[in-house]
Amino acid sequence: MTVLELINATTPFFTKHNVPSPRLTIELMLAEILQKSRMQLYLEFDQAIPEPMLDRLRPLVKRRAEGEPLEYLLGITTFAGHRVRVSPDVLIPRPETEILLEAASKRIDPAGLPVLDVGTGSGILPLALARKFPELQVVAVDICPAALAVARGNTEGASNISFLESDLMENPLLPECFQMIVANLPYIPTGDIPGLMREVRHEPHLALDGGADGLDLVRRLITQSAGRTRYLALELGDGQTEATKTLCLSAGYALIESLPDFTERERILVAEYHG
Repeated sequence: MTVLELINATTPFFTKHNVPSPRLTIELMLAEILQKSRMQLYLEFDQAIPEPMLDRLRPLVKRRAEGEPLEYLLGITTFAGHRVRVSPDVLIPRPETEILLEAASKRIDPAGLPVLDVGTGSGILPLALARKFPELQVVAVDICPAALAVARGNTEGASNISFLESDLMENPLLPECFQMIVANLPYIPTGDIPGLMREVRHEPHLALDGGADGLDLVRRLITQSAGRTRYLALELGDGQTEATKTLCLSAGYALIESLPDFTERERILVAEYHG
């Protein structure tokens, strides 16, 4: 079977099973299996696909049709221009988190106190920050040991990142003070989870469930962080910004910036502690 024949055969199969962007999906899968770029695929449409590669691809096609996220099937994705590993133990990085990264980066002093990433997941924020600011010390925490293993793998070789297993900021080994705390915590209300897209329901429940109103962990972090950081930068769910602003003000933070996502919904909040 040639590259083009496979693409043409799989695209309608994915369409039938409600896979978003069906042609792009099979192209990305095939490019990863063959270790080629999509441009190379286009230049080699008439090339036969080796049988061992087809054997690897067939079960992945079936699983994608059943709703498993493409990123988990391939084991990789990209964030802020960096290729990173992902597994079902971590949330799949979203474009909105790059807005959080940019908002935090604008206020970081590379020679200042450490930055803390709470709920690091795959380690994408520490990775991006450590590469952007090689002198900056970044501490990353997560409650899930399996997630920390993925994060350590993604940041291997970065000497300015350290990891701790912690329920938010409860680990006593954490430094006392930070210049900034960034967090993309679980913010989906518990009752909304059954109605999420099937792909999202494959992601770890621990990384999605934010409690009854979606703000359980955000509420705890705001309380724990007050007085221990100058800046707090949060990614939030749709419609949660106003409630979070109130929580921040009550804890001694002054609001600096509220940023929309790519659909113009307020999703990123940056606050400065005034005591």
